[in-house]
Amino acid sequence: MKLKRNAVRNYPVAAFIEPTLYCNLRCPACPTGLRLGLRPTAAIDEELFKTAIDEIGDYLFQLNMYNWGEPLLHKRTPEMIRYAKDKDIRIILSTNLSIPLSDEYIERLVNSGLDRMLVSLDGVTQETYSKYRRSGDINLVRENVRRIGEAKKRLGLETPTLVWQFLVFRHNEHEIEIARSIYKSWGLDEFTAFGAEMPMEPHDEGFEPSTIPMYNIYHPDHVLQKTGLQQMTSERSCSWLYGVLVLNPNGKVSPCCAVPSEQFDFATYTKTDKFFDVWNSEQFLRARRLFAPQAKKGPTKVRTFTREQQQAISKRIDGMSVRAITGLNQEKLICHKCPIPYLQNYTDPLIDEAIIRVRDGFHSEKGIRKRAGYLIRYLLTGTPVLYHVSRARAKFLSPRGPY
Repeated sequence: MKLKRNAVRNYPVAAFIEPTLYCNLRCPACPTGLRLGLRPTAAIDEELFKTAIDEIGDYLFQLNMYNWGEPLLHKRTPEMIRYAKDKDIRIILSTNLSIPLSDEYIERLVNSGLDRMLVSLDGVTQETYSKYRRSGDINLVRENVRRIGEAKKRLGLETPTLVWQFLVFRHNEHEIEIARSIYKSWGLDEFTAFGAEMPMEPHDEGFEPSTIPMYNIYHPDHVLQKTGLQQMTSERSCSWLYGVLVLNPNGKVSPCCAVPSEQFDFATYTKTDKFFDVWNSEQFLRARRLFAPQAKKGPTKVRTFTREQQQAISKRIDGMSVRAITGLNQEKLICHKCPIPYLQNYTDPLIDEAIIRVRDGFHSEKGIRKRAGYLIRYLLTGTPVLYHVSRARAKFLSPRGPY
């Protein structure tokens, strides 16, 4: 990525491989929930999943088993998680959890090795919660959280970590602090809140951004706005094109997690394809060329941003937005109108986390051979290179690190 090569031979460090392309809810900012038909209804072939894991799993730090659909609607999701977990990958799943689940399915899920489960829960009352999570049942979510917690205790497991994920609108912002105060009593392990993307017309009636600045992602001073503008005017390549595989259930490969329509995917991955043939498709090569020096025109850095630039980011600030493809024809790549510019450096935090895990192992081990093994792993992350070296070295050598 630093050399801005078009064709690459490195494996990704992260992947999005989701089990399904359908959902039981009808959230009005989600193309799947709105039934827009931008992607076909599909469930991943378990053998395709295994093929991908067999080829890239040894190199992955993190696997996200979600994106556009509800992953727990696939009957074999626990088994696919287990298969990937045997590669020692950190695995995260996001779910609405408003689904009838059998005791047997919950036990398989808890036993799968899943590390984190993000539970979409945007309120503490049914009225507030269901305004956005349409067709969702907050009592069913709570019951499933309770049953998962009981299964963890029964099996003597600490994972999956259950995370209450609260998307903040104006209509539910008054319940944020209530949720923060009760999440443990509801059986969840962590709480997190983010500003929500507004639904597009004509599905936006009754929805407004939060009046709390830190949860209004459309405010020009919001961190996502500033990060997005900085990335768009920097010379750095997009890390998704070099370090993240996004595999949809029907085998289509997207350049990042924020491509709502299949027509802007870059390749197709089958059980007989070689990974690098897919990852070096003509579309991937074209996308990487966008960041090559010869593709730059005019000033390389922009220190001030116009109102139009800020509005451009605001209109496609979130990956669940169809705005990213508005006005694009099939000759244009979605990268020409990046939907998530503030996440173009997606792989950096994952590499940093890997360094921290290796560092912790290095400092906890007493044997010379095992400590040497951790040191080799650290070097193999590729982190101590150029601009990253001082930060990485400081994190590795410090027993506590900066966190």
